Amino acid sequence: MKTWLLITGNCLLLLFTGAAQAQSQSAWRIFPIENFNIYYQPEDSLNALHIARILLAEYPPISRELEVTVASPIGLFIAPSLGSFNKLTGGAIPHWGGAVADPNKQLIILKSPRWSQQNRSLRQIIIHEVVHILVGRLAGNAHVPRWLNEGIATYFAGETGYAEGKELSRAQLTKQLIPLDNIDAVLSFKTLKAHLAYQQAYLAVVYIAERYGESALPELLRALREKGEIHAAFRATFGLSLEQFETEWRAYLKQKYRWSFLREFDTFLWVFIVLLFLIVVAVIIRRNRKTVSRWEREDEWEWE
Repeated sequence: MKTWLLITGNCLLLLFTGAAQAQSQSAWRIFPIENFNIYYQPEDSLNALHIARILLAEYPPISRELEVTVASPIGLFIAPSLGSFNKLTGGAIPHWGGAVADPNKQLIILKSPRWSQQNRSLRQIIIHEVVHILVGRLAGNAHVPRWLNEGIATYFAGETGYAEGKELSRAQLTKQLIPLDNIDAVLSFKTLKAHLAYQQAYLAVVYIAERYGESALPELLRALREKGEIHAAFRATFGLSLEQFETEWRAYLKQKYRWSFLREFDTFLWVFIVLLFLIVVAVIIRRNRKTVSRWEREDEWEWE
């Protein structure tokens, strides 16, 4: 295994784009493993080791399931600060994003776990971004719709929290579901809407895997590479249009998640009980004050 090395080639070009030139080139170190080069600052040496272990354990089975691998190592940068992350990504990633992948350059930029607070585990974040790279490899130069790309990434990362469906159930009830095509703009969404978009993307891929099998996912991406656009790829893979798929999928959601928002009933019940208790206490206190006041007036009359 190689020892400490400076960043070279295309990775060096990334660091010299825009404001990233301000970072000290000599501070970056590299931890090379099979299929990956992990770039980090000295303060993230333990994180680099932890990430390497995750990649060595998780990459091979995901690569087999998606039936694709990389020809050259994927570069993974651990951004030592928010400023560094914004410089390396050009400031294009919203605050809720923990990492970003560029399939064309085979690069992943990751916020260091030292300072980044994320709802997802580090393992899920890393797998999510690695899957983006593999999806890009499968699809070639064809555009992968954001809902499909994010859905496959969340599916393989095991982000099962998106399966709860409470937000989606409320969105169905209020007719706020996001059309799949509109999820392409997810990076401009506010946090709650972005969460709904990721939930829809995840459940769309779950629906494909349940109805057609997991092998349909790489098959669809290969068809996308061959046909060049998603509508033709859907017809070639499933024998139906994307519009027909979305109609069937929405019917599936309506049947499965119509009443999911009622799972919050326990929370609402306890809030109601607490409010009722406070109201009863207030009524008792007020009544007691009136009683004491009446007794005082009666005492005065008796004294007179």
